[in-house]
Amino acid sequence: MSLRTTSRIIALATISVVALFLVLLIDDERRIQNISREITQAETIVSASMNHTRTLLRFTFIFETALLAVFVGFILLGLSKRVIRPLNHLRGDLFAAAHDHLHVIEPTGPKEIAQVAIDAEHLRRSLVNQTDLTAQSSRALHYEAPAAESIRASLDRGIQPVPGFAGYSRPIEGVIAGDWWWAGVRSDGKRIFAIADVSGHGVDAGVMAIESRSIVSTALASFIPLHDIAQALVRHTWDQGKFFTLFMGVIDDERLEFCSAGHEYSCILDSTSQYLLPTTGPVISNLGGQWTTSSVPIIATSAFLAATDGLIEPTSTAQVDQWFAQATRTQPSTPENWLSHLLSASREATEGWPDDLTVILATGI
Repeated sequence: MSLRTTSRIIALATISVVALFLVLLIDDERRIQNISREITQAETIVSASMNHTRTLLRFTFIFETALLAVFVGFILLGLSKRVIRPLNHLRGDLFAAAHDHLHVIEPTGPKEIAQVAIDAEHLRRSLVNQTDLTAQSSRALHYEAPAAESIRASLDRGIQPVPGFAGYSRPIEGVIAGDWWWAGVRSDGKRIFAIADVSGHGVDAGVMAIESRSIVSTALASFIPLHDIAQALVRHTWDQGKFFTLFMGVIDDERLEFCSAGHEYSCILDSTSQYLLPTTGPVISNLGGQWTTSSVPIIATSAFLAATDGLIEPTSTAQVDQWFAQATRTQPSTPENWLSHLLSASREATEGWPDDLTVILATGI
């Protein structure tokens, strides 16, 4: 083989190697470009995914923040409506009651706050009664104070607690009332009671009240029939022109036996009815008269109310009936609580009591 031929072969081989290298280089470049495009696409996808995730996280954060704000708002609204507002209302009522003792403290809000308001209302009514007693004691200094104290002590003496009974007596002049009430338990276990309204005021009325109460309480405890007690009272020598109304009762075996000598208001209330008891004779006086004894049912759920005209005169019998019915729906179901509610309603609805006031309330138990 000649040198020229060898040179040609070497040249061709070199060209072939260079050409192969170029082909491989071009192929590698194409591969690199493809890989670069794929990487770019992957970066685009990752970036889009990250942007979507970031947007989703932002939305979630905003939603959770808004939800938390709504939840906190509901809590604050609930606290305001159920706690803060009732407390502010109670605070306002207490402030008003401190300046106006006739302002009623209304129960409001949840049970616990409402119970505080009810207790505060009981306290207010008690303070009103104590204020009245203080004012009466002060006025008594100008109305024969020594005699007044002696008569009042005599009228208050001997009233022992009787199951199912509550009574209240308020004089209009000093501390001497022409009204009186009395209750007791007879030796046979029957509950006996009486309420009277003596004409006039002051010492004279107080003396007549002491005499009449002593006679009636002794006669009731001695098993004397009610109409005979009334007949015996007219045989007693009373001051000229003096008289008194009288209601006497005996409760036993789900019956109320009574004699009403011209007494203005006596009422029976039970779960189905409410009715006034009729008088069974005229008032007690030197003019005499005839009386009878009557009876009505009185069961465990019944309530009885008798009052002197000091409760009726400022309003009406129908209004007193309504106060009585409303009082018996309050808790606790005791005659003391019912009587307190009735007296409070009367005082708040009227401009004071114009006459001696005596009330007795009994339950059937």
